[in-house]
This record gives sequence, C-alpha cells and structure tokens, in this order.
Amino acid sequence: MHYLSSSLKSRALETIANIAITADNFQVAWNTLKARFENKRRLLTNHLSTLLGLSALSLESASDLQTLYDKINIAVSSLRKLNRSPEDLWNDFLVHLLTQKLDAATRKAWNLQTSNVDSPPAFADLKKFVTSRIRALKECSSTSSHKPASKSANSPHVNVATASVNSPSACPLCKARHYLNLCPEFVAKNPQQRQEIVKRFKRCFNCMSSNHSVRDCKSKYACRFCNQRHHSMLHVDAETSSDSTTITPSASQASQSSTPKVEVLLLFAAAQQSRSSQVFLATAWIRVKVSSDRAATVRALLDQGSQATFISGHLAQSLYATRIRMSISISAVGGTHVGKVRHAASIIIAPRDSDNPSLCTTAYILDSLTAYTPRCDADSSCLAHLSDLAWADTNPSSSDPIHILIGADIYNDIIQGGVRKGEAGQPIAQETIFGWVISGPLVSDANSPAGRSSVNITVLHCTSLRPLAEEVQRFWEVEEISHTRKLTPQDEQCESHFCDTHSRQSDGRYIVRLPFKRSPPPEIGRSRLTAERLFNSLSRRFRSNSELEKDYDEFMREYETLGHMRRAPSADRMHDPCVYIPHHPVIRETSLTTRLRVVFNASSLTSNGTSSNDHLLAGPKLQTDLPAIILQWRQFKFVYTADIAKMYRQILIDPQDLDYQRILWKGDPSEGPVDYQLLTVTYGMNCAPYLALRTIQCLADDEGHRFPRAVTILRKQTYVDDVLFGGDDIALVRESRDQLVALLRCGKFELRKWASNSPILLADIDSSDHGLVITKQIAIDDQLKVLGIAWNPSRDVFQFKVSLGSLTLQSKRAILSAIARLYDPLGWVTPVTVSAKIIMQQLWGVQIEWDDRIPDSLLYKRSMIYAKLSHLNDLQISRWTGVTADASHAELHGFADASTLAYAAAVYLKVTSATGQVTISLLAGKSKIAPISPLTVPRLELSAALLLARLINVVRNSLSIKSIPVTCWTDSTIVLAWLRSHPSRWKVFVENRVHEIQSNLPDADWRYVPTQDNPADCASRGLYGDELLAHFLWWHGPSWLEKNKRGVARRTSV
Repeated sequence: MHYLSSSLKSRALETIANIAITADNFQVAWNTLKARFENKRRLLTNHLSTLLGLSALSLESASDLQTLYDKINIAVSSLRKLNRSPEDLWNDFLVHLLTQKLDAATRKAWNLQTSNVDSPPAFADLKKFVTSRIRALKECSSTSSHKPASKSANSPHVNVATASVNSPSACPLCKARHYLNLCPEFVAKNPQQRQEIVKRFKRCFNCMSSNHSVRDCKSKYACRFCNQRHHSMLHVDAETSSDSTTITPSASQASQSSTPKVEVLLLFAAAQQSRSSQVFLATAWIRVKVSSDRAATVRALLDQGSQATFISGHLAQSLYATRIRMSISISAVGGTHVGKVRHAASIIIAPRDSDNPSLCTTAYILDSLTAYTPRCDADSSCLAHLSDLAWADTNPSSSDPIHILIGADIYNDIIQGGVRKGEAGQPIAQETIFGWVISGPLVSDANSPAGRSSVNITVLHCTSLRPLAEEVQRFWEVEEISHTRKLTPQDEQCESHFCDTHSRQSDGRYIVRLPFKRSPPPEIGRSRLTAERLFNSLSRRFRSNSELEKDYDEFMREYETLGHMRRAPSADRMHDPCVYIPHHPVIRETSLTTRLRVVFNASSLTSNGTSSNDHLLAGPKLQTDLPAIILQWRQFKFVYTADIAKMYRQILIDPQDLDYQRILWKGDPSEGPVDYQLLTVTYGMNCAPYLALRTIQCLADDEGHRFPRAVTILRKQTYVDDVLFGGDDIALVRESRDQLVALLRCGKFELRKWASNSPILLADIDSSDHGLVITKQIAIDDQLKVLGIAWNPSRDVFQFKVSLGSLTLQSKRAILSAIARLYDPLGWVTPVTVSAKIIMQQLWGVQIEWDDRIPDSLLYKRSMIYAKLSHLNDLQISRWTGVTADASHAELHGFADASTLAYAAAVYLKVTSATGQVTISLLAGKSKIAPISPLTVPRLELSAALLLARLINVVRNSLSIKSIPVTCWTDSTIVLAWLRSHPSRWKVFVENRVHEIQSNLPDADWRYVPTQDNPADCASRGLYGDELLAHFLWWHGPSWLEKNKRGVARRTSV
C-alpha cells in the first residue's frame, strides 16, 4: 500500500488520500483507482476528443509532423486496448460527435440518463433520447408561447444597440455560442417579439441573463432611450410602430496596420415600415477586390446621403482584408450615442464583369450594413420603360443581402450622364459604371403579401471630425513639463540615414533622401486611383467655387514657377514604384502672406492598406521647446522675429526618391489630370519636420564658424521656421540679424515677415516685409484655438486671443474638444485652465455617452467658465522682464499650493536694476488635477512642491542668467518638515518625492508663506476670466516681495 501511494501524484493521489496505509487496504485502494480511472466510457471520450481536436499543420515541418503522428498513434493504440470492434468504434464516433453538438442542458440530461452505465452508450439509445427530447421541448414551447402583440402599420421606429464582447454561452434561441442579444434570429425580430422570446426563456429583461430576474438585476445599465430597467433592444416607443430594425456594430479582430486612429462621428439608423408602396433603393452587383487580389462579387447599395463607404464584416472576413484601426462613433438620429466601429479596409471596386473602370477607397467595416430587403416581386408593367436597359441589379426586388454601401466619397465617380424616367410614381434609372441602377416607388396592393412586405427605411450620415484624441494629446503635451528625450533605435537609424545620404549643390542648396524604414523600400501599394478620384472631386468643387479655383491655381502655378514641382517625364509615367499623394486646400483667414495653402496627404491609404508615412521614419524631435524659447526671448530688451520663407521647399529631394512624391494636377484643357513630381521636402510627409530642422542644424555645422552669433540663434532660438532673438544693445542685435541672414543664404534660405519692438531695428528692412502693427501669432500648429497667444510688437506685450465662435458645449465630446484647444504653453492663465481641467475630470466620473447632454450642474460650471473667458482678450503681459547686463540682482521665486481638487505651482522673476527699481514678472505656471483616488492634503501639498521643483528647473535652464538664487515657498509646514530631513526617514510616497526635490534643487531656500499671500492658491482652486484679469497676487506675487521684505516668512534650509 505504501509503494502504491508513493507511485501516485496529483488527482490519483487525492483519490486514495483518505484511505489508511495498511496492507488490508491495498485492494480497497486499487479498486477505488480502477473505478475512477479505468472508466471505459470516459477513456473512449478522451481519446476521440484528442483525435477530433488535432490542429492542421500550417507549415512544412518534420518536428510538427512527428508530433502529429505521435499523438494519432497514441490515441489509436489506446482505442485498440479498449477492445472496441470497428462497428463499436463507428457507433462511439457518432455518439461522441452528436453529444458535442448538443446544447448544455440537453447534454446534461443525456449524461444524467446514462450515468449509471460505465460502458459506452449505443447510438440507437442516443437517437431515442434526442427524439423524446424534441417532442418534450415542442410541447413545452406550445404551452408557454404567447400571441405577439398587434403591429401598427404607420410610423417607423428607430432602435440601435451595441453588442457585448464577453465570452458567451449557448444561445437559447439558435443554440450557437453567442449572447442572446447578438443572435441573428433575435436581432431580426421587432421589440415585442424580442420581449416574448425573453419571457419564454425566462431571461432578465434588463441584462438578458438567465441567472436572475429584473428585480434582482445588479447591472448599472438601463435602457438608453427611456432610462427604464429593461434592455435597449426591448424598448418600445408608445408613439411609434413596434416594427424596428437593430443595427449592431462589429468589433471583430483581424490583421491590423499601424495607421493612426481617426475619429469620425457617424449617424446611422434604420427602420421598418409596412406600407402600400414599395420603394426601390439603388442597388448593383459589383466586384470588390483587396490588395491581395482576392475578389468577390457582391450586392451594393448606392447612398449619396453617406459621406463614407461601408462594407460588411462578413465581406471583410471573406476577402481576408487587412484591417486598419479606426475610431468611429456610432450614433442614432437625434444624437443618441450607440457604440464604435474600430476598423476599416482599403478596397477596389469595379463592374462585376470588368476591371475597368476601378475605384480605390477606404471602407469602414460594420457587422450589418442595412436590412434593406424589398421581399416583393416587381410588377413588370411598372418597369416596362426600363426594360431595354442593362440593369446593374438584374433583380432589384431580390432579398439578397447588401455587403457594401457606397457613399458620397466615390458616388460622383460612379454616376454617369444617362437618366431614364417614366410616369409619375414609377421608378427611374440612373446610368453608372456598373450599369443602370433602379430606384424609386413601386406601387402595390396594400392588402397583398407584397403590399404588406417590410420596407426598410435607412438613414445614414457620416461626418469626419478632427481627431479628438490628437487634440487631447497635444493639450496634455503642452500642459506637461518638458523633459529630455532619449533617441529610440528608429531615431538613431533616421539620424544615421541623414548623415550618410545628404549632399549639397554647388550653390549651397541641400539635397536629402527620404528616410524609409527599410532599404530598398517595400511595395507601398497602388495609389493613382485614389489620387485621381480625389482630384476629380476637387475639380467639381472648383466648378462651384471660382474663387477657390483661382487661389488654388495661383498656389500651384507658383509652386511650379519656383521649381518646386515639375511634370513627370513621360518615359517614367508608368514606372514602378510610383506613389501619388492626394492634396487639398486649407484656408487660413489670419495669414499675412498666403491665405490658401495646399496640403499634401501622405497618410492617404494605398491599395494594400498602408501609406507613404507608414513606411517612413519620422525622425527624432529636434525643435527646441517653445516655452523655453519664449522664456529666453523675454530677457532681451530689443527683439526681432522673422520666418524662414518656405523653409521645407528650399530643400531638394534626391532624384532617386521623386517618384514617391507624385501628384496629379491640371494640364492642358484637352488633357486629363497630369502627373507631377514634387521636387522638395513636402509638408504632409511625416519626416518633413525632421528633414527641415536637421538641414538647418547641418547648415549651422557647415557654415557656422563664420557667423558665431547666428549659430546660437539657429540652435536655441528657432522654433520650426520662426526665429525669435534679441539683445540689450541695438547695434549688436542688428549684427546678429545680419549674420543670421548671411548664414541662411549659404543654404539658399531667406527670412521674411520681420517684426520688432524697435522702429530703429526695422528702418533698414524693406517696409513691405515688416510692420510694427503686425500681431505675431505664437502656436505649435495651425489649428484654430479657443484660447491662443499672440505678441503685439508695437506695445511689446503678449495678448490672449479668445475665439469661442458658435461653440455648443453641451456634450462630453464638445466640452473635451474645447478644453483641448486652450493653448497656454507657459501657464500664464493657469487659474482659468485648471477650472476647465477639473470639469474634464468630473466628466469622466459621470456615466454618460460622448454625445449625451451633460448634467445641469456641470453645464452651469461650463457656462460660467466660457462666458467669462472672453475677458482674457483684454489681458496684456509685458514681454520684457527687465533683465539687463547692468541689473544688480535677479532672483527666482516659486510658490506651490494644493487643494482637494488640484495642485499648482507658479514661478516669478524678480529683477532689481542698478538704480534700485524692482520688476517682478510671472514666468510660468502649471497645475495638475488631484487624483481620483483621494490623497491627504499634505501629500497633495508635497506633489505641488515637486511640480514646483520641476518647473523651476526648466525655467532656470531656459534663462541665460548665471547663478540665479532660488527661493521656494509653500504654506504647508508638514512639507517643510519633510524637506528638512533625509528622504529615507519617510514612507515610499514621501521618500521618492523628497528625494527628487532635493536632487533637482539642492541649493533652493524653502520657506513658509501664509495662504493669503500664496499666488499658487488661486491656481489650485480656479478663477474665472474676469477675476484673473485684475488679480494682483497672481500677476506680481505677494506685495512684500516687491518691497524686498520676507514678510512673516519662516526660513527652512534644505
């Protein structure tokens, strides 16, 4: 017995664990083990499951084939040892196969019925069991069924629902493994019929679970239409028909590209209505192909009301289409948010019997596009006037499903000139590249089956928005304190590529190569079809807007005249690889030089679902942080700003790469679109900023030894194509300007749009290229800001520009978008922006959808903030901080404070001149929202002190003042006590922060300041725009600071 026990492990050992180890118990233990593990029926089931569950080999491999052979051999040998004849094995196989297909409840009943028999059951017994089970279920169903509620045949009803994605059990309706609310049979029913199904299967009306009733349901969700405790798919509007169709978006997985997400607002609704007239929608049978050349012939619906094209998830899966990550918000008509579609695919569509003409587009993927199924035969007399035409859909009344919905993005390229009309009330035919599509009313008898057929009325509207995620990301990048960035391996690859491949012409102009991730670059895909389609769309836009066409022609004519593009050589017209870049206009009303700018979209997808930008290295971020440039610029008494004219376009692209920069543009009136090559670095390529700035750095390296003053300006005082520099002496500032002009001309760059706070510095510059009245916009991009910064040179002050426009801020999406467009890089209006950030956090805590109206309490706070935001238009901040070469003393003072809502820091520069005049300037402010998980106030105060330490470190490194003393102020005595001691004395949270503060500011003098004298206090609690305007404490610090007094401060050395 002891030997037997020592030979067992795991479940076998547990089986006899309670049997005493004695010689008498050996046979008892042995019989127990045989009963448990020698069950012939269980062994048979396991071996059959092994055989049927073997996976097919995907690759030719000796080791994988050997493993497969061994598994089969073991299973077959084990079956032989069970002494089962071939007839027995066939019986066993059928029983096993059928039981695995049974639903969980039926399989349980079968196992209970045969549990008292160890031998494998006979197939005949299983057949008898299934037959009796069917009879019993039918009888139960007939006694518990109810007659469906009567339907109204008038008003349509809209209902939209989203799908759950948890692991489902067997569906009670169709027995497949999915949730009931995802069952195709269930979805096809109207709400009343769904209610009956839920009742029949005794499901919870709220979450459709089988484990409880609605009164015990713990789900926090309710109907999104009426907020009652029932599932949205069971909602019935009392004022409308019960007939409705549910659209459920898919979130299926497939191969995905790295294309950035795009935010789209999609309004999608469907309804069914019983009526006496059938309406045909324009359908056609077309051929759809993907980059792998897999193709399918499917039925399409042409919908000019949609701004995008959609394909079904079934079609995408059948074609093995490469899925591109997208972010698409689905909303019902009226703005009710439903869900998201997360994928799209690049497709090519063509007539079903020809490859020409063909159109390339990006299609969004939905699980179900539309329930449009006429389900009635067309009366031949109503279509007699169209009988001689070649129909794109030979049976427009067919119930064949729609797998592609063609939107207005390519609709105009499909439609041709012919139209055929009949009498009033009869369908019309429109000529397309697929043939003639039939649409319009078809009258039928209201009492006939055809007349009572279900007509699906579909409304679809899709509007592309600026990606909200991109706006929010940029907002938080501005709000975050900058830090040193390390080069990634891809950054190092890009840098090495530039150093190895750039060159210069004899006149000094630079030539660069495109930094592809792989060399030679891979096949990017076919792109001319997309470029030609978008060019045709642009041409149609020109026909309705002659002013736009004039400005566009002027821009492109200048582009060609300056030698920045040329006609592609005819011999290379069909040369591979050629990548065509679509282009579109961007109107900038505030621009002083070019109102219209043409933007080239190198992120446009090609036939294989990738774009040029997907294959290019973006390169490291080279530009100096704008806050650091502004801080340095504020030290100069006399300043200049200027732009490097057409900076990107002064750098040539190597001829080897020109075919990756093709566009289509106008030729002679008799010609179609003509191929052009862009000869310079092109805005819209993700590598363009790197190539431009790296070339400027290279110019400073190559020629800087002759222009030492200009080198510093190019390296530290240039932001993209804007230069901001100055000094205390007019003569030296002018000398710096002349050196900068000369250095840039060595690389064929020119400066323009000069501005200065001194008329003397502009006197020798052409008056057409400067002005004292010009307001210089300061921004990180061209996007319209709710709140932006500008510099007025005539007054030498910074001003804020508030552009609320017609914002309707009543949803989470709208408010978040508006907050993300508050541009305050140095935190000068932190007390206002912190209030907006607090609302942003509170919105996350409210369980509402993106486009739902926010609660009235938050709506009031939002209204107060934005109503008074316009007061900031009157705000003026002096640019110059009073720093001069003869200043007797300069000090940095930082203040930190925290509330339960947020914590903040503010940094001031105190300058005392040789004559004793004191100037105090707010340099920077920052705030952060308190975490949702509550922290104690002392810990929040410590977080504020850490924020201040980081902010002072950035400010001090940006200033050119050497050995400037730093004094830090807080109104928390606990924080001062923590900072007075070694970090190791405290717990981890405090230890880490104290250590970083002491490391960043080892020479700082930390002091106590009363709360009423702490300017960071208002930044941690928030102010409205009108309150901030005249808030002396925020703009100048405590009054005793100017008088060179310490007030009641207590000193604490750290």
